[in-house]
Order: sequence, then C-alpha cells, then structure tokens
Amino acid sequence: MNFLIVLLGSVLARTVAWAFSYFGLSSFEQLVFHIKVPLEGTNKRFLVDWLRLCFLYGLILSLLIYIPLYFLDLLNELSWIWFFLCLIYSAGKVGLFTYILHQFQTSDLYEKEYIHPDQESIGIPKEKKNLIHIYLESMETTYAKKEDGGDSQEDLLPYLTSLTKENLFFSQHDKIGGGLVVIGTGWTTGGMVASSAGVPLNFPITHPFCTDKKPFMKGLVGLGDILEKNGYSNTLMIGSQAVFGGRKFYYDQHGDYQIYDLNRVKQEGWLDQDYHEFWGYEDEKLFAFAKKKILELAQKQQPFNFEMLTVDTHHPYGYQQKDWDLPYTKGISNSIYHTDQLLNDFMEWLKKQPFYKDTVIVIQGDHTSMAAQYIHSTYQKNFDRRIWNVFIHPQKNAKESKNREFSTLDLFPSILSALGFSLPKGGLGLGRDLFGDKKTLVEKYGLNTLNLFIKRRSRFYQKEILKLGKKS
Repeated sequence: MNFLIVLLGSVLARTVAWAFSYFGLSSFEQLVFHIKVPLEGTNKRFLVDWLRLCFLYGLILSLLIYIPLYFLDLLNELSWIWFFLCLIYSAGKVGLFTYILHQFQTSDLYEKEYIHPDQESIGIPKEKKNLIHIYLESMETTYAKKEDGGDSQEDLLPYLTSLTKENLFFSQHDKIGGGLVVIGTGWTTGGMVASSAGVPLNFPITHPFCTDKKPFMKGLVGLGDILEKNGYSNTLMIGSQAVFGGRKFYYDQHGDYQIYDLNRVKQEGWLDQDYHEFWGYEDEKLFAFAKKKILELAQKQQPFNFEMLTVDTHHPYGYQQKDWDLPYTKGISNSIYHTDQLLNDFMEWLKKQPFYKDTVIVIQGDHTSMAAQYIHSTYQKNFDRRIWNVFIHPQKNAKESKNREFSTLDLFPSILSALGFSLPKGGLGLGRDLFGDKKTLVEKYGLNTLNLFIKRRSRFYQKEILKLGKKS
C-alpha cells in the first residue's frame, strides 16, 4: 500500500511536468474542457509516450524513494508526505489554485462587450460568395523567415509566405504577423470555436459531460448558424475523428454541417475500413478529398461554406510520409514544409476552377503550436508568437490591416465581413470586425487584463451561452 501511494504521487507529478513540455499545456481551463468532452480518436502515440516517459519514470523514482524508506522504517511517516507534496506541486503547476480563486470572482465582460448575432441586424450581401476556410494545424507566424516577420532561419513556408504577401493579412506590425491566443482558445476546438463564434471555451467544472444527445453551447450563434440561415451549405473535413474534443457536437448543432471525418470518408468508400495513419488519415489525402468534395459543392445552385483542418503539423512530432524528402533535421520542420507544398498544389488547383473568383478564401492557424520542446529548442524564448492569417478575395477593403492587436476571437466577424456581410455594431460575440476601425478587446483592455476577465466566472456566459441550469 505504501509503495502504491509513493508511485501514485510520483507518476502524477511527472505527468503534470511532462504535459507542459509535451503538449504546451497553457491553463487549467484547457484541462477542464478536455475532461468534459470525448477523447475518442486520440493519437495512440500519446499513450505510448506517457507509459514510457511518465509511468516508467515514476516507477523508477518510486523505487529509489521506497527502498531506503523501507530499510529506515520510515514508510508510514513519509510515504503520505511524499504523496501530498506531489499533489500540491501538481495542483500548483496546472494552475488549480488560481482557477479556484477566479471562480470566486465575477466578470461582467460579456454584459459589456458581447454582441449577440441573433440580436444584431446583420446586413446580407446582394451577391453571396462561397467560403473556403482552411485551418492549418498549429500554424503560427514564428515559422516565417526573420526578414518576413517570423523567427525561422529556415525557409519552411515559401508558398504561404508569398501567398500572404500577395493578399490581405492582419498583423501587429508591418510584416507578416497575426492574432493572439487568449485563454480558452489555445487548442483545436477552442481555436475553431473562437474564430467561428467569437467566444473562448471556458467550461466550469460543473458543466455536464458532452454527448451527442446534449446541447453544445446552446445559446451560441456562430458562423455556420448565420450562413445556414442565409442559404449556405456547410461542410467540415478533417483527417481525424470529429467526436474528439467535442468538435462533432459543435458543428452538428451550429450550422448542420456535413462532417467528413475519418469515419465518414470510410463510409463513402474513399478509404479502406482498416485504414489508419497518424490521427486518422494524412493531409495528402485530406487535400485530395477536399478537391473532390468542393467540385461536388460547386455544381449545386447554392453558395457553400467548406471548412477543413489539416493534421500533419500536429504536436509533438508532426507526421512525415516515408517517401518525403526530409531537408530539415527536425521532424516538425519537415511537416511544416510539406504542408506548405500541399497547400501550394491545392491553391494552384483552386485558381483554375471557374468558381475561384466567386470564392472568399481564409487561411489561418487554429492556435499556436503545442509542440513545446520543438518551439523552445528552435526559436527565441521570448518571440511574439501569433496565429497565421490570410484573406483572399475579401469583399471589402480593410481600413487598417497593419499595426493591429487582435485575437482569434476577431476572425469570426471579420470572415463574415470578408463575405460582404455588414455588421452595424462593428463586431459579433467578443470579436470585432478587423475590416472596420472599432477597437478589438485586446486593443481596448490589453492581453493580460482580457485574459483575467475571461478566467473569472461569468454568469452571462454560463446562463446565456452555455445555457447551464436550463432545460434543453
């Protein structure tokens, strides 16, 4: 029994320390959300690495502690002390104490700043353009060359860099830059909800476990809801299982998306039933399937919204195909480089399609990279990391696209604005239209203050957006 107590404490402490270097874990809010949503479809590599780097490490450490305590006859006195020290360390490391503190503090951020799409007289464009919205997994401006605004010595993104310079992008300076990641938006589901609905994911511990039978943020109105209401078809394509991280629930319930995930493409016969590569299927296939689906959508007499999320650059090591040239020594560098090549091929194909000129294209990172070991060993420690963004064929001119401070929350109204929708109040959700001149919340409050407001308990968020305590 004493050994199990020592082992549990050792493994817990090691797991928490490992999670920060392995996942780039950023906040306790991220942990709470992932506890509440399904983890089905997780890459099995994570489990293997945990067994090797955490459980085995904890086992060896426990033996080193247990054996001398046993011979000194101090097990009963010190095993529980060790466990509680590990518990306190772990709780402090993940931010549990500050999280609890913030639950006793309330925020009126939403009462002051939330612009509800259902209560806003959104202007509808006369000509409805298609939307192709490409989320590039963990794509941040750090990967651009130094002279272009990034922090890379290597030319990892020659095509995306060129494409971005030729089109509209929003930046915190005159070079390639992008949006900040605020609390509740630093992982894939959080980043996608932020940039398509203008709110962070900040589930309270009391939030019920998410299933397909329960409403997912019932009071939320997002991009898919608005486009569906205005006659668009909505499609999401991803190279993993959509249920992971609650993505399926969000896209099912907010825009009635056709979801082409690993399970769906197998049902369509595009992949063999036993196929599984990386998280599901690799980006080379994803872009090929995207071409196929987009051609199908373009043949219909209906404007379409096609969204896709790449996966090859996912932490911690990225994905590299066996037949790739590997010009760089680090795996993720090669993954980033080949994502750029795949994007090049896709965009050049898209330019040849008759519907290209009638399509607004938005390319963005879903969040900054969680590959903490890669980031810390490759780039400057204090580099200002931002998510990439580029707008192609926007239906408006931006009043000021440079020297703007903004977050992924602001992409939601900005995408609608790029499609030609008008937003009389200059924003939606907590986001502000970057094509206009209204200050973003980052510009108004500063990043640290805004994060503090988001961390604090919001009655409005829980009652009006999550609809907690109300019958579904």
